Amino acid sequence: MLTREVAKQRAFAVLYLSNEINDAVTLRSHLRNHGFAANVFHATSFEEARAQAEKNALDVVLVDFGSHSGSLLDTMLEDSHRPIFDRLPKLVIADVDDDDQVLPLYELGATAVVTHESRLIPVLVREVAASITEQERTLFQKKLASAELRCQKLIDGSNEAVAYIQDGLHIYANQAYLGLMGFNSLEELIDEPLLDRAVGDSAARLKAFLKEEEASDEFELETEGGDRIKVIITSSRATFDGESCLQLFVAPKQQNSAEIEEQLEFLSRRDLLTGLYNRNYFFDQLHERLDLIKQSENELGVLMMLDITNSEALKKMIGTTGIDSLLTEYGKEVEALIGGKGLVARHGAYSFLILLGKTDLPHAEQVVSSLLGYTKDYIFTLGTTSVTVNVSIGYTLLDNNAPSNVMELLDRAERATNKASEKGVNLAEFYKPDLKTASDAEQEEIWARRIKDALKENRFFLAFQPIVSLQGHRDLNRFEVFLRMIDEQGNPLKPMEFLGKAERGDLMQSIDRWVILSAIKEVHAGLKRGENIKLYLRISEQSLRDEEFAQWLMNRLASVRLPDLLLVIQVRADTAGYLLKHLENLRDTIAPLGCGLLIDGFGEGADSFRLLDHLKTKEIKISRALLENFSQETAHQAAVTKLLNEANARDVSVIVPNVEDPATLQLLWPMGVDLVQGDFIQAPRKGLEFDFSQF
Repeated sequence: MLTREVAKQRAFAVLYLSNEINDAVTLRSHLRNHGFAANVFHATSFEEARAQAEKNALDVVLVDFGSHSGSLLDTMLEDSHRPIFDRLPKLVIADVDDDDQVLPLYELGATAVVTHESRLIPVLVREVAASITEQERTLFQKKLASAELRCQKLIDGSNEAVAYIQDGLHIYANQAYLGLMGFNSLEELIDEPLLDRAVGDSAARLKAFLKEEEASDEFELETEGGDRIKVIITSSRATFDGESCLQLFVAPKQQNSAEIEEQLEFLSRRDLLTGLYNRNYFFDQLHERLDLIKQSENELGVLMMLDITNSEALKKMIGTTGIDSLLTEYGKEVEALIGGKGLVARHGAYSFLILLGKTDLPHAEQVVSSLLGYTKDYIFTLGTTSVTVNVSIGYTLLDNNAPSNVMELLDRAERATNKASEKGVNLAEFYKPDLKTASDAEQEEIWARRIKDALKENRFFLAFQPIVSLQGHRDLNRFEVFLRMIDEQGNPLKPMEFLGKAERGDLMQSIDRWVILSAIKEVHAGLKRGENIKLYLRISEQSLRDEEFAQWLMNRLASVRLPDLLLVIQVRADTAGYLLKHLENLRDTIAPLGCGLLIDGFGEGADSFRLLDHLKTKEIKISRALLENFSQETAHQAAVTKLLNEANARDVSVIVPNVEDPATLQLLWPMGVDLVQGDFIQAPRKGLEFDFSQF
């Protein structure tokens, strides 16, 4: 994966050490403009840096203290501070290009030294990506170690003979293997060659077998007691104590091997005590269900965890053997209740996992209610003792927004189960992350669901701001289109509250299509009323880049047949600068279909008119930055005048936005401005309501 894409996977945090807090503000703005969800914390001293590092989860440190940068790095790597800063990449901004000055910074722990300002963002993004990758690697190592430990415990208690072989020598075996081969203890077997146990032609085949990554074959071995046994050995690559080795599953060969293989296959899927599915098989099925869900928006599922919460009390009343019998009986009853709706597996000592496929939350809640109702009436009897069971149930939704990581889903179900247990007896809890404490991934998942629900429930609407002519042109009623969303309680949300979430959730193209279709409906409704309405739209950069979206737009425009250029897509100047060829092709295709392009944010660059030489658009919108405090900023007034003169010479129509007060309008009028918009004229409203004749 490209470095830039790795850094865009999630939000990241930079600690910027410099003398000016504006440095951090500027860096954050640059990163955000490049499409990164970055947070930049600032510190003017090492003490502030340490406080920020202890308070926030950081991904990279950026040092900009000139000649003092070296001493700051040295302080970071002191023994008392090393645990905090050692894992973090440390970038130094140094206005030097001399090895005698740069190399000492590397010796003091700098990960990279940036000698030119133009290199800062690429180098910073590279180090952020490296930091994210290292964090993920560390997390995976911990999970692997935890999984191997659980695996080892399962193998130790397994009735199937298992051994670990390294360079042909035994390095570990469980009790079942020791018993099969006639050994009393592991110490007797350690470092003994497996080949020494092979009989006849088995020796040559076993030698080749041990070189395979994964295989299964039949061999004849001699036990410690001198008996010869025929076995089926299945091998796979594994690790033991952190070292690569070969894991062997050894089963005595019996008559009617087809029946034995069928039983082994059955047992490989089942928990030996309860007869329910075991966790390994359940996780495989969960993976398959998630893959199916990711391929189709219509597929759903629910993962449940059911935990027996009064196990300690039950153990005192009916003993360990009695609990085993209870688990078997109760587990079978749960499986019968679920029936063909899903899978039931044993999870922990006193808990079960349930996977419901092709379901939704209302149906899942019915299943939960049935399980709780049955449990409340369930009585287990052993001899003259009768006991009841208390449970808690946690469940989480599986949709195409859910994480693909099975362990993450399991953790969510477990957290919901624990929460249900805290509330009382025989209760259930649906997993809902708290927005205040949820991780970035969980928050994006929540917002993705909210936005999809808003699209399905028609909780988006358009707001329109008029664009009026100061020169009295009444041929068109022009409006800029703004997108609004209503939350679940009916309150309108500001675009900044949901658009960023939609971009990170890859939902902007769906929203863009909704905006375009809604705008076309408004234009057609106006034509039926005898009004020529021209709408100016904003669509995302993701849609502008996507060839499939462009084809959809062309097909849609071709089907509606607009009589004139009544739709205009606004493209920011900084975006147009690196999409020129693509936008040229798009412009040529959609112009005959009643849709044009406008360059927005015009005038921010040194030579904005060079864009017009390529795109040849006939409309531009002046940068809002040039309209800030317009009545007081003579430099802005001069810049706007110059832009208007140049545009007039090129026969390009100019829209001046952000007219927020009468003073700005009074200054623009004598400049020869034609089209203006802003809250002073009218703020965006839900309907196309404005009296253009007043101007």
